[in-house]
Amino acid sequence: MRGSELVLAVAGSRKTQSIIDECVTAAARNRILVVTYTTVNQAELRRRLAEAKPAAEVDVVGWFTFLIDNIIRPYLPFTYPGQAIAGFDYPSEYQQGVPVQARHRYFTRTGLLRGTHVAHLATRIVSDAGDLPLRRLEAVYDHIYIDEVQDLSGYDLEVLLLLMGSSVPLTMVGDVRQAVVPTSPRERKHHKFKNMQIMKWFRQHHGKSLTITYRSETWRCRPEIVSFADDLFAEAWGFPPTVSRNERRTDHDGIFLIRAEHVDAYVEQFAPQPLRWSAGTAKTHGHLRFMNFGEAKGLTRERVLIFPTEKMKALLQHGTPLEELAAAKLYVGVTRAEQSVAFVLDKPGLSAHPYWSPSDAAPIAADR
Repeated sequence: MRGSELVLAVAGSRKTQSIIDECVTAAARNRILVVTYTTVNQAELRRRLAEAKPAAEVDVVGWFTFLIDNIIRPYLPFTYPGQAIAGFDYPSEYQQGVPVQARHRYFTRTGLLRGTHVAHLATRIVSDAGDLPLRRLEAVYDHIYIDEVQDLSGYDLEVLLLLMGSSVPLTMVGDVRQAVVPTSPRERKHHKFKNMQIMKWFRQHHGKSLTITYRSETWRCRPEIVSFADDLFAEAWGFPPTVSRNERRTDHDGIFLIRAEHVDAYVEQFAPQPLRWSAGTAKTHGHLRFMNFGEAKGLTRERVLIFPTEKMKALLQHGTPLEELAAAKLYVGVTRAEQSVAFVLDKPGLSAHPYWSPSDAAPIAADR
């Protein structure tokens, strides 16, 4: 049996491109399945594969679609004979106190499949069907790739174990430091491995059914940005230092502070992407086209402008460490940027980052 591979790659290390490249080099007769969680990443994969034109046949699907189409729908009669799937109910509440064997734990009264328990149902079906879903995957696909694997949680990890135990080659790619959008936020199973703690789950299986490799070069972010991003996490995590391959220079590179009164001038001068934790973080600048940190995952921008939370301000002013989720979200935010990151902060505290002010702006030529 071939061991499974996990590639932990930093932001800007061309994680998704590595999957595209392997699809392109695969033989024409191969059939490849690429699974990823977010719809944004699915669309990006399809677009880039269409441009690359691999000779192999490549299917790109979302995680829930993968579970439903390959495990639940074709083999559901082994667990619940006569049950039809009328649709998908993603926001369905966690069924606290409902027995795991009960049909209504997984289906609403109208036959909608409860999103919060999809992976749990998939694992039960694999067991009830005598591993037939795995044998089918082995027969259909020559390779399975899972992109943004750090987003998986709950019973999704049990599904990963099943895939890791099959004979179909499995390559997983992700960045634990970007674990901010879990697939099953309400699931209780493996709750201790949620978000960045999934790293502990990966390490439990390293050297057994899983091999972990690291990719620590980024072609996106300037050295000043990767240094700031690396420092968000304690050495105990064991992340290798990031190496920047971005050698481009502009007249505004690195980490900066700006005062709230200068935000509009900064936006006019540099056109950064404004980022925030939530709508409540930047109430005074509602006219800007914000994205929340989680929404920005996967994007690349030349410059970003971050409206920090109070705890992020304490980090900047006094070096106070962030808790894991906040550190991961800030990591996502700062690593969207190629050349510069600016934080809106009126009081610098002990921060050594320089302030930008309108007096620093290059003169704008008048219309001729």
